[in-house]
Amino acid sequence: MNNNFIFTPIKPKRISDEIVNQLKSLIFNGKLKPGEKIPPERELAKSLNVSRVSLREALNTLQGMGLIEIQQGNRTFVRPITTRSIHDPLVSFCKESPQNFLQIFEIRKYLDIGSVSLASERATAKQVNRLEIIVNQMDDDLRNTRLGAKSDLDFHLEIANAAQNQAYNHLITTIYDLLQEEMRIAWGDIFNNPESRKALLEQHKNIFNAIKNRDPQKGAKAAREHLEYAEEKWRIALLKKTNNLSQVVKNG
Repeated sequence: MNNNFIFTPIKPKRISDEIVNQLKSLIFNGKLKPGEKIPPERELAKSLNVSRVSLREALNTLQGMGLIEIQQGNRTFVRPITTRSIHDPLVSFCKESPQNFLQIFEIRKYLDIGSVSLASERATAKQVNRLEIIVNQMDDDLRNTRLGAKSDLDFHLEIANAAQNQAYNHLITTIYDLLQEEMRIAWGDIFNNPESRKALLEQHKNIFNAIKNRDPQKGAKAAREHLEYAEEKWRIALLKKTNNLSQVVKNG
């Protein structure tokens, strides 16, 4: 037997491949989370003890794999692990009609209910503490008439982290990315209604208390009540947007 047909020569790995493997492992293990900013090149190269040439090659490879996004100004963020072949058609689907956005929101609703239930069982003491800080920030936003959209997003993403399921975390982040434009529209409407803001704050507190008290059933119930309320607010805001656009087209 000719062993030359069985064995393949071992090639030493390039430094850039080692960097790719390390960063990819950090992303898949949840040490680097979706949306998290990666340190600047100079700082990261120093931490890894590699040249900026090797680092840049690795970052370009990771961007090609869809794991990170390099933006202008050399800002680099972790992307959700869902591929462009899934993400991009969903973006087109969402933009087709408000009804399509509501269908994506329905997916978000049940993902969030599940993440609250899991977080009620799995959240660490540190994660519960971070959620409490965010809820207090929501309260402060309301009292000082700030929009509060960032606090709301931080709250739900922290719950996704507390579910201790990285695949779940990436899926939820993808859904939030798809819905961000419509989220801004709905938040603008809610902000103009103090009663809606108070209701949302109370709903978030109910979700937090269920997680803090390790009660997945109450958590799921509180999450469903909150998301059904938010879903209806979205429906009204999107209908208003559609009617306004129709009127512009008609008058144009």
